[in-house]
Amino acid sequence: MVRPTFGGFQTALTSLQSNSKKLDVTSQNLANMNVEGYTRQQLKTSSLNYNNPTSYYMNENDVNVGFGVSMDEVVQLRDQFLDIQYRDQNTKYAYNDTTEYSLNTLGSFMDESNMDGIRASLDEVQEALTIMQDTSKVQDPIYEGQLQSTLNATCVLLNSAADKIKTAEDNEFEKLYGEGTSEGGAVEKINDLLREIGDLNKQIKHNQLMGSKALELLDERNLKIDELSSYIPITVESFSETYNVYETVTATDSNGNPIQATDGDGNPLVDGDGNPVYETETKVTERQKIYIYNQTGEIAGRSDWPSDLRISLDYTTTNADGTVNNESIILVNGTYDDANGFNYGKVKLTGADNDPPTYTKWNSTNPATSGTGPLDVQLDFISAATNKKGTQVSAQTIRTANSATTPGNGEVTFSGGSVQAGLDMLAKSDPNGTATSGLKQGTYYGYDYYMDNLDNLAQTLADEMNTYNYMGNTWDYPTQTEAQARAASESAIDGGATDYIMLVNRSTQTGKFDEITAENISLSKKWINGDTKIGLKGADSNQTVLNMLRSFTQPHSELADKTFANYMNSLSTRLANDQYNNKDAMDTNKIVLDSITSSKDQLSGVSLDEEAANMMIYVSSYNAAAKIMTAFDETLETLLGIV
Repeated sequence: MVRPTFGGFQTALTSLQSNSKKLDVTSQNLANMNVEGYTRQQLKTSSLNYNNPTSYYMNENDVNVGFGVSMDEVVQLRDQFLDIQYRDQNTKYAYNDTTEYSLNTLGSFMDESNMDGIRASLDEVQEALTIMQDTSKVQDPIYEGQLQSTLNATCVLLNSAADKIKTAEDNEFEKLYGEGTSEGGAVEKINDLLREIGDLNKQIKHNQLMGSKALELLDERNLKIDELSSYIPITVESFSETYNVYETVTATDSNGNPIQATDGDGNPLVDGDGNPVYETETKVTERQKIYIYNQTGEIAGRSDWPSDLRISLDYTTTNADGTVNNESIILVNGTYDDANGFNYGKVKLTGADNDPPTYTKWNSTNPATSGTGPLDVQLDFISAATNKKGTQVSAQTIRTANSATTPGNGEVTFSGGSVQAGLDMLAKSDPNGTATSGLKQGTYYGYDYYMDNLDNLAQTLADEMNTYNYMGNTWDYPTQTEAQARAASESAIDGGATDYIMLVNRSTQTGKFDEITAENISLSKKWINGDTKIGLKGADSNQTVLNMLRSFTQPHSELADKTFANYMNSLSTRLANDQYNNKDAMDTNKIVLDSITSSKDQLSGVSLDEEAANMMIYVSSYNAAAKIMTAFDETLETLLGIV
């Protein structure tokens, strides 16, 4: 029989409402199918039943029937474990991706496998010297001009490579700092993301306390967290605000025995019945706002209070004994505000408040800072000024490591991210030692490694050519031995002599070893003007040319016991190996990242086919519920007609 409360109509109505809401959710999913960061939504439902299935008015023939369907909430289909995996992998991939761009920039002018460069120009110098070894050609203007031309080409190529390395260093620095630029740098973007995530924390919590799920705001926050993970390694955790419950309990000693109260004279106290009176104390129990507790203090369920979100920056430090510590600081601390009303930290360039700043671009337009350079740049990360309980504390500052970092000084490195990649590429290096002191020490070599090696090549080339030509013009042969003549020449050149030398510092026109670099090496003006000639003194008039030629075929201790050409070959090979190894690591990380992304998309992404199928199901269910209401209406009409 039909329930006198019109329960059948109510049941059908809940079905109509539920399926109508599911169609609304489907429409929302389809509308945002191509929106970046959108997470597929779903209506959670449950069956409605009697709260009190037994009624005074029910007869023995009645059978309990539910009241339809309840619309519980609209939720996002998202897996927090996939989010964790994605962000961790995104940090790894971003490091290799940033490094690849930097290494490819170097490769565009340092990789000589497919183009003629410094190595080829050195071969041409050697060829010119080979032709000149004939005594009749030593001071022939034609052949000397050919030698000048090939050496000048080598100098120009070294100058160009050094200039391009400096430009690459400036660009890398701009990607890190980028203040005042249209695109901004990592520092500015990280600060923007921290501020935006902190503000979203407050907006989301406010909306949730007002009864809104704020799902679109959650999507926006997740998208920004994903972006943040490409810059620095982070840990994201949900947590609950806490409160304290105070309870008066009997005080106990260290053995758990109750402590009897005493009077002023130390006598035990008893009540009127002669029972001992025990001391009391206040027991403080911390509880989380997101849970409901029963009378015994156990968790009985979930409350409507929303959870908060905390983001921590993960880093490592090295102790003086070499042990590595994994540590973290809080960058976004839920909705806890510090004394200034901020719930987030920040990052800044170390010394950015100085005048002049500690680091800047080589080509800075500010005369006070021009030439300061970006090498060994460091960043200061400053934590939120609240602790995990929300108590206001002093902010903690950590500083990133560079080549001057020593174990035990507290400076930090990151396990990945584009920021660490930039810091590694800008770290200073020793061409005869390790690459950098950064994350990938001994694996990926930074810009300064290649600059130092080019400087070393320029200095050694100039030293050999200048020393032999100075000898050829001043050697008191045979009174002086060759070793004595060489030592005297080296001493004169290091003392600032400008006569008889061929390759010089462009600015000073001297050949001092430590003053010549790949950036400033050039032909001596005196040689270009004809005041300096190829020396003729020695065992024979071609002795100078033969010495120069021998310097191109023998290894040099300054070049790790390699010839000029082999030194350039090893440098190009080193770069090629770095590119290959980094590309291999990047491809591996990309495969893993794509796999995680695919899993995320299968769960959280909107599928047109799936939503279309769901839409057909909901429409059919809606129509069926409508027909049920029509059937109940006809039944009632029949019943009323009988009455």
